Amino acid sequence: MIVYIAFLSVLFGLLLFELVATWKMPYQGNLQAADSRFAEPAAADGLGEEKLPHASSGKYTVTILLAWTVIFLFSSLRYNVGWDYKAYYATVRYNLVTNIVSNGELATIFLIELARDMDMTNLYFFLNSLITIVLVALTVRRYSKDYWVSIIFFVCFPLFFLNSLSVIRLFTALAITFYAFKFIERGQLLRYVLAVGLAGMFHASAFIAIAFYFIRNVRLDIMKLVIVLVSLPFVSGIINLLVVRYLPKYATYTEATSAQEGTKAVYVLVLIGIVALFLRDRILENDRIANMYFNFYFVGLGIYLMFFTQGTMGHRLSLYGTFFSLLLIPKIMSLFKLDSNRALLKVGFSIFSIVIFLYIVYVGSATYVPYKTIFQIRY
Repeated sequence: MIVYIAFLSVLFGLLLFELVATWKMPYQGNLQAADSRFAEPAAADGLGEEKLPHASSGKYTVTILLAWTVIFLFSSLRYNVGWDYKAYYATVRYNLVTNIVSNGELATIFLIELARDMDMTNLYFFLNSLITIVLVALTVRRYSKDYWVSIIFFVCFPLFFLNSLSVIRLFTALAITFYAFKFIERGQLLRYVLAVGLAGMFHASAFIAIAFYFIRNVRLDIMKLVIVLVSLPFVSGIINLLVVRYLPKYATYTEATSAQEGTKAVYVLVLIGIVALFLRDRILENDRIANMYFNFYFVGLGIYLMFFTQGTMGHRLSLYGTFFSLLLIPKIMSLFKLDSNRALLKVGFSIFSIVIFLYIVYVGSATYVPYKTIFQIRY
């Protein structure tokens, strides 16, 4: 537990250093990303690319770069941290044939074979952490209205960073589709499909993200959206019957079970959704990019609610949409124009994030404690 407290202390220490250095509540974000006016897509060119203005990448301060570096090192240098870690480790080191390789996900198999050939088992974890953290950091830099808010929520919300220490290949796929958001925003269908195809070679669940491209410019009606969200749990039983009958291999993910993942986290996701609905018009005002990740977030929330009582389907598939909360939450906070109000909101947000992070580590101590590094491996 002490290591996790030290980890958070370093991150928030960097935040406080930036606060003291600037003498104001940090509001570092790519403000240009929000200035892209909502517009219907123009005619596509010969390559299928819509001609729309797109967001340019923002800039990170040294302290933010250090924060991402600390996060990467914490993830990549870990040993035996995460409930699936041993399964991945044994698959690589002892050449076991598990579902990690038997699913035919070629990019995952390639990294495993690379680690085996180089006789460096932890190379697999290092490379997956590198892909995940770098792509998330690049996407946050391009689209977040407040970098620190995105970083804090990514680290502290239990379904994100801590979860990535366990469901490794899924998070690599998730990071690739998250980064590929820039292809959606630019209307580059071919590049987006190729990116999702690459993500699918890490984890097949990524292919669900293809649907995002076709709902990017939809303007969701609040009442219809609420009705759909409320009705989704009643549809899940029908979907489970279809999966059991036609795709029995995946039935374990959809059948009702008492061993559910992330059940408490849904309350946070629903709360974010309620706030977003109340502030919908302000969030989407003259901002086509916000409209996109607003849509994707609610698709993810809908999937979570649909399969809430059924295995791991809701939790894992929903991540492809709910992960856009890393952009949606900073956007919501940016709507509070007074510095004092925004500062108070950030303080409350930070305290809440710290509490849930430490709570998850405490109740999941069998998974996360003790934190060990690769330098402590004894063969």
